[in-house]
Amino acid sequence: MHFNIPVIEEQTDKLGGRFVVYHVYLDGLLYCKMKYSDMHKWDEELRRVFGDCLPPFPPNYYLSMTETMEDERRLLLEQYLQKVSANSSISKHEIYTFLRKMQQETFKIPIQNCLLEVLLPDGEKVRADIQSSDPAERVLEIVFCKLQLPRQMLGYFDLFLVEGVSGGQYSVLKKLAPFELPYVSLKSMNDEQCMIMIRKSYFDPEIDRIVMENSCGLNLLYLQAISDMEMGCWTPANEQLEKLRSLQKTGRKKEFLEVAQQVKHYGYMQAEACICEHPEPNSPTVVRVGYEEINCCTQLLSNQAEETSFEISKVRCWSVRLLGTSTGNPSEEDDIKLEFSFEYCYGNDTWKWITIHTHQAFLLSTFMHQVEAEHAAKNLDLVDEMEIEMPDVQIKKQSFPKYLKTDKARPTLTRIKSTVRGSKEDDVFEGIQEKDL
Repeated sequence: MHFNIPVIEEQTDKLGGRFVVYHVYLDGLLYCKMKYSDMHKWDEELRRVFGDCLPPFPPNYYLSMTETMEDERRLLLEQYLQKVSANSSISKHEIYTFLRKMQQETFKIPIQNCLLEVLLPDGEKVRADIQSSDPAERVLEIVFCKLQLPRQMLGYFDLFLVEGVSGGQYSVLKKLAPFELPYVSLKSMNDEQCMIMIRKSYFDPEIDRIVMENSCGLNLLYLQAISDMEMGCWTPANEQLEKLRSLQKTGRKKEFLEVAQQVKHYGYMQAEACICEHPEPNSPTVVRVGYEEINCCTQLLSNQAEETSFEISKVRCWSVRLLGTSTGNPSEEDDIKLEFSFEYCYGNDTWKWITIHTHQAFLLSTFMHQVEAEHAAKNLDLVDEMEIEMPDVQIKKQSFPKYLKTDKARPTLTRIKSTVRGSKEDDVFEGIQEKDL
């Protein structure tokens, strides 16, 4: 999860007093708005229970703040929110309750019974009877029940916010956090083209075998495979395509997936067309993230296509940068420009930053976190098995490359400031540490 506060809004109360509202973004989209007093009260409640394990909270100023002090507080609040949400010593219930309350109050959606339509990859919909205050983890359980999926598979599928659902085509905006309120998130988009979709959320191809053992899991994988193929996320060769069409026509789902698993890029998550600075500046690129690689298919100035595979094991760290708005108006929150960069090893201790300009930068970062987690889990399982088989041999566990903070010289976030009297942009940059994400 990526929390950041790129936008602040100055407001005036009934008595003429000035206060600041912080726009809290989660994975690149506005999640809620809150005041300093909201977070301060929450911090006091947490400290009564969890004490010193909490990070420092920004101090309260009783006199007017300068812009420098104001920006420092914004950054400290951002870091506080990120660290608290990532702290395993703090009860998730306490964190989630506050965040859900803030999201619901921001968009002024009352707690009520409602019907949420959840999209399947083939365009069909599952209608779930929920409350507007139900978090994503609860809604996912309800959808699982509707689809007759076993609870053991809850870790393999997630709810995603998608847009542009038309003719079988759609764009994935983000994966919903467990505490996020799907009904509120959907309403906050104010876009009829946006929907909640259930999709597989893992990258390890070996997990397919586990999911395929269940008929309902097999069906959901099958629907997503067909959807991804039709959208061009993976492209089979002519002979493979002919065989896949034949299996699809006869409804042989398991055999279809077994053939699909042999197709290049099957199981990858594909981003929308974007711009990459490698191998040439401003190169149109299609980016796919897989279990073992980041694959970039780039159109060169010569109109030739060049495909580059960046091995996941050689990626040391990555960052997401918020560059401001393409319109130049800081109040245009819906038009924020982003870029995703990762540091890659070319051998002989030669490292280079690869930069991709895309509005799905936070989504790519989410994919990378998922791949990292799956590799770490597999390495841990492998070590456990080796320790059982060879108890007399001392095993040194090799962990997946740790994602460290980005180079401080590389700005990762721009502050955007808006007031009720007008808008003003402040060129202040600072780094988001990957260990805090």
